[in-house]
Amino acid sequence: MDTATLRHTFASRIRKLREGKLNQGEFADSVGISRGAMSYYEQEARTPDIGVLRAICEKYKISADYLLGLIPDTNHAVSDVCLETGLFPQAARRLRLLRQIDEIDIESVVTVLERFDEDMEEAMRLLAFTSATPMVNLLLMTDEGLKMMNLLSAIIFGAELHTGSDTKPFFKFMSNHRHIQIEYPLQNITAALWVNVQNEAEKLKEKIDAANSEQPV
Repeated sequence: MDTATLRHTFASRIRKLREGKLNQGEFADSVGISRGAMSYYEQEARTPDIGVLRAICEKYKISADYLLGLIPDTNHAVSDVCLETGLFPQAARRLRLLRQIDEIDIESVVTVLERFDEDMEEAMRLLAFTSATPMVNLLLMTDEGLKMMNLLSAIIFGAELHTGSDTKPFFKFMSNHRHIQIEYPLQNITAALWVNVQNEAEKLKEKIDAANSEQPV
């Protein structure tokens, strides 16, 4: 990673760290550095020395690996999942949180959710979707699940519908390897359903592309 990229990564992650909590000056005061120096860091004009890096890590209980762009999330466990699976940090965090929610006694749900602190709102949002983790397990552990994932991938990322008098209708779409194409029978899915679902899927794809563009190289 060159100096310019390192400075950009550090600046963007510092801004994210203090977002909605402290302004630039308040953050500088909290870690014992001058406000001018903090301004230079966020303007990507200077590279922080090791003392500044340590002060931020100690104050906010955050890993230097994250500030330097070596891991994608402040949580090492989440980052390990991302690096091993290719998941985005938000997806990995939500799966982790869903697992924690799944273990909650429903009779004391409000009391237990309080332990999530800043994740409380996110936990409440996900409360109705605790089946996500077993669903992902089902999709990845069974042949039927993999076939369904193939179809969902085709719906979201696009595919070609082939019809003809001499063959049954089928979809052709890209596999996980960009140079390989797969043919998938149309079976009971109508072309009308395909068009309607794909229109909605296009909106989802835009969000995925936007999230992808924000990930550090």
